[in-house]
Amino acid sequence: MTASHMLICDPVPVTEYAYDRTRNALLAVWSVGIGNVAETAVAFGEHLPDPEDALQLGYDLTHLSNRLWHTYTHPLTAAVDQPEEALRRARDQLAVGLVTEALREPNLPVGNQIRICESAVMESAHRVGRTLHRIADGRVTDQAVADVEAEVAAMRQAALGDLTGRANQAVVLTRLDPQPQQVAAAHAYFEQVPMGPPELYTKIDATSASVAAVHWFSSAIMIARRASEDDPSDAPPTRWPMPNPAHELGEELPMQAMRRLALGESPRDIVIGMVRNGVTARTLLEELVLGIDHAWQLYRENNKSVPSHQIDETFLARTTRMAVEGRDRIL
Repeated sequence: MTASHMLICDPVPVTEYAYDRTRNALLAVWSVGIGNVAETAVAFGEHLPDPEDALQLGYDLTHLSNRLWHTYTHPLTAAVDQPEEALRRARDQLAVGLVTEALREPNLPVGNQIRICESAVMESAHRVGRTLHRIADGRVTDQAVADVEAEVAAMRQAALGDLTGRANQAVVLTRLDPQPQQVAAAHAYFEQVPMGPPELYTKIDATSASVAAVHWFSSAIMIARRASEDDPSDAPPTRWPMPNPAHELGEELPMQAMRRLALGESPRDIVIGMVRNGVTARTLLEELVLGIDHAWQLYRENNKSVPSHQIDETFLARTTRMAVEGRDRIL
C-alpha cells in the first residue's frame, strides 16, 4: 500500500495550524460552533531554519488532527457489521496511544525507501515527526508534542461526552454514533427552550443534538396537527402519522425524518441513517430547529380555541408535555 493511498481521508473540520509570520509562531485554530479560537502551538523563536518548514509543520499537524478526530467521528461501534472497516478503525484507535513515540522517533528514509505504516493515524504522526527531524530543534519538538498530546486528550474527552475546553470543537463534527449522554443533555436544553436554544450548537455534538431535535420536532408537528383538529390531547401518539407535505413541513430533511418516524424508526436510527447517507449533522440540526418554528406558525394558523394572547405559551407548553412524556422513545 502506497503512502499517498494511506493518507487519503474524509475532510473533517478539526484543528488547523496557521503560521503567524509576524510572531514567527504556529497557531492552533479550531471552531467552537459560533466562531473560532486560537492558541499558540509552537513559538519558533529566532532560529527557524526556513519559514517553509513552519508551513510544512502546520500542514502535517493539521493532517494528523484530521486523522485523530476521524477516530472520533467514525467509532468502532459504528462498523461492527463491516469486518474490514472495523479492523481499520481498531488499528487507528490503537495507534492513538503511540502518536507521541512516532513524533519523537519517526520512520526516516533509508536510501530511497521508507517504511509506511498501515494505520493512517500512525503514518500521519510519522510525517509530523519527519518534519520535526528536519527542523532539528528540541524546543520546537517539545512544543509540537505537547500540542498533539492536548489534541489527543481533547478527542478522548469528547468520546466520553465531555465537550468542554479544546474538546468543544466536536460540536461541528458529524459523529456516526450519537452519544446517549449528549442526547440527554440536548433534550434537557430543549426542555428549557423548546424552539431550540443556542447551546445545541455550542455545547452538544450535532449528531446527538439532531436525535433530540427529531423528537422535539415531531412533537411540535403533532401538536400543530391536533390544533387543526381541535384535539386538546398532549399525549404522544401510539403511532406517528405520515406527514402532509402540502401543509406540515417546509424542508426536505424534516419531511424525511417524519416519514421514517411514521414507519416505526426511532429518532436515533433516523439520524444515524441520514448521516451515513451523507447528510451533515449540523445541517440536519438546523433544519429540524427551523421545522419546530414552522410547526409553531402552523399552530398559530390552525388554532381554534386558544385566545390569541395565549397561543405561543400554549404551544410551547403542549409541545414540552408531549416531548417529555415520550422521551423514552428517543433512543
